[in-house]
Amino acid sequence: MPDGTNQAAIVHTTDVLVLGAGSAGCVIAARLSEDGATQVALIEAGPAAWRDPWIRIPAGFARLYASGKYDWRYHTEAEPGLDGRSIHWPRGKVVGGSGAVNGLVFLRGSPRDYDRWAQSGARGWAYDDVLPFFKRMETWTGEPSDERGTDGPIHAAEARHSSPGAKAFVEAALAMGEQRVKDFNGAWHEGAGPMQMNVKGGFRSHSGDMFLKPARGRANLRIMPGRTIQRLLFEGDRCIGALVRGPAGPERWEARRQVVLSAGAIGTPQILMLSGIGDGEQLAEHGIATRLHSPGVGANLQDHFLQRMRYRVKPCGTVNELVRGPFGKLRMAARYAFDRRGPMSIGAAEANLFARVLPGAEEPDMQYLFVNFTVTTYEDGPDPWPGFMFSACQCRPDSRGTISLRSADPDDKPVIRANYLDAAHDQRLMVEGVKYARRLATQGPLAALIEAELTPGPQAATDDEILAHIRRDGGTVYHPCGTARMGEDAMAPVDPRLRLKGIDGLMVADASVMPLVPSSNIQPAALMIGERAASFLRAG
Repeated sequence: MPDGTNQAAIVHTTDVLVLGAGSAGCVIAARLSEDGATQVALIEAGPAAWRDPWIRIPAGFARLYASGKYDWRYHTEAEPGLDGRSIHWPRGKVVGGSGAVNGLVFLRGSPRDYDRWAQSGARGWAYDDVLPFFKRMETWTGEPSDERGTDGPIHAAEARHSSPGAKAFVEAALAMGEQRVKDFNGAWHEGAGPMQMNVKGGFRSHSGDMFLKPARGRANLRIMPGRTIQRLLFEGDRCIGALVRGPAGPERWEARRQVVLSAGAIGTPQILMLSGIGDGEQLAEHGIATRLHSPGVGANLQDHFLQRMRYRVKPCGTVNELVRGPFGKLRMAARYAFDRRGPMSIGAAEANLFARVLPGAEEPDMQYLFVNFTVTTYEDGPDPWPGFMFSACQCRPDSRGTISLRSADPDDKPVIRANYLDAAHDQRLMVEGVKYARRLATQGPLAALIEAELTPGPQAATDDEILAHIRRDGGTVYHPCGTARMGEDAMAPVDPRLRLKGIDGLMVADASVMPLVPSSNIQPAALMIGERAASFLRAG
């Protein structure tokens, strides 16, 4: 056999081999298996947790985060811009990927984000090009619009619960001169309003559940959880499959037609590098022979950075108050069981604001998510006093990081350097973002509820003091992307049809191919990439 692969490995063959059952991978496998003549196999390292209630219940995201049950448990290296802190990067290790465990914020970002993709070299990915695929994958339950889908598997809706704090947040934004947004995923997104979430009947609506689960009975689809990808397999310049560690030992999966790598912004570059595709000098340091010198693999890492504005408030129905005793928890559970409403029907945030913070900004450069509780860490749970917070998030960071190998062992987690706040623009924007949030908090509707700003707190008064606090306290919005970007230049590993340049038979389809991070949460964009990949493959 080629590659000197272990002769004892069990050999499986299929037409299309999809490596990774995350947001995009589930879409691809489900769509391709609609054609009964196409054999599809989907490989996933994590389990298929179809019935886990904490995945299904929107508020369960916090419990999943704290437990790490379906988490790869990645951490960055010590970040120079964050006082040497290492940041936890949770990534979903389960059928459905990070979309099965995230905070259910369902926002596409700015239409201009995708025009910028096309301008950067991802030709054919402008907003008008990708809009049909956004619509294809969703069912929007709000007011009908030409921008929204009506019969796709993923259901999206505005939050079904709005606490007094969330209402005051939106009213305060309006008092600041912001507009009430009719649809954050419509033609324009600037302003404030209730959060949109991917929910159906009060339950999480994610690609594993809504795309893949209904397809499980198809004879031409094999869903193979509990299998870790070791490396890709080749015949000459063609990728023919992957070596996988399965429950009973090594397995060799071969594809007659196409291999699709959908292991995410961290897993995809790691697997490529383990397979000899990456910067040749770096690969040689780990004793890996270079199959394809592609220095853009693992480069261009982007992530949204945030600072949480935490407030102690008057009693106003915050989750902090409700979870203090057993009766509050029971009331929340009863409300959710009765009509799928209340705090348990909410993911990470109840309301949202996109605002222009820096002078001369042509569109919103900061996102603010209203969260009806406060935490120091999710592991510790809500604080023991009434509280809520705004997450002040940078829309389009200039800082860039890298993913690289720690060793040639697939079980070794890769080296993640996010380089947060490396760019001077990012530092300035985050400082001004905190100052904007403080002005927002002084508006009447919010000021009537807020008793004290806990973080950054009054000790962070000057710009230098605010930046120093951000370095000590800021963190991630969990949106890594861009590490195998698509484009036409030599540093882009993937072409605009998602084909890995220099290797036949290998497509990359997940958040790693994004040239630029969208202005908001990236799950809808990842789902759209899955739809687009399936369309390319069907077209041949």
